[in-house]
Amino acid sequence: MEKKIDYGAEMDKARQAVAGLDRNGDPETLEAYWEVCCGDVLIAEENLRNQQRSWENAALVREFLDIATYLEGYDSMLDNLYSAVSRMKETIFSHPRLKLELLEFEQLVLQRIEALHDQELGECEELQEEILFYQRNIDRAERGDFDRIDRIGHLKQDPIEWSADFERVIDEVDRKADALLEEYPRGMGFCFAFWSTRAKILREEYGIEWRTPSMMNPGVMFD
Repeated sequence: MEKKIDYGAEMDKARQAVAGLDRNGDPETLEAYWEVCCGDVLIAEENLRNQQRSWENAALVREFLDIATYLEGYDSMLDNLYSAVSRMKETIFSHPRLKLELLEFEQLVLQRIEALHDQELGECEELQEEILFYQRNIDRAERGDFDRIDRIGHLKQDPIEWSADFERVIDEVDRKADALLEEYPRGMGFCFAFWSTRAKILREEYGIEWRTPSMMNPGVMFD
């Protein structure tokens, strides 16, 4: 039987390896910091896959961006960074401003790769459209113009999720909800328990009224 990797333990080792390490262009230093970036992606994906501790992902994204911004200065790291940021952006939800930072970093890496190889990549145009989408919605949320916020995909979401107030507290809210549902089976129906708990905490502790996906999409079957 294949031994399961303990990503948490490996991440602790990777973080210890870069503690106090100068951010220079030494190959061993770049590799050590890259190990932390990889750990950020793998743990965020595992959280999402297991439907738990998703509230950690925003902090993992911030750590990833901090290190990736340093690594981007070295041509040898660009291909790895593009692969990593493409995966990392799929692990973050309810954080439009943080998602925008990831998209803009992905665009920067693509532009660097294009310049390095003197070749245009088709992904850039689609990525620019996604960046503009996030910028428009965030701007509308900042103005309180929630009725004009465009939705992502086919399902409706409560536009309040684009507000800075929601984004600021949602990790703490989800951490509390996760703790309350620690013994609840992570299977069919779990999403309803989680949404209900999240809505209750948002309302009672933060004064934010949030409509769950099932409320926003009556008649749609969720599992």
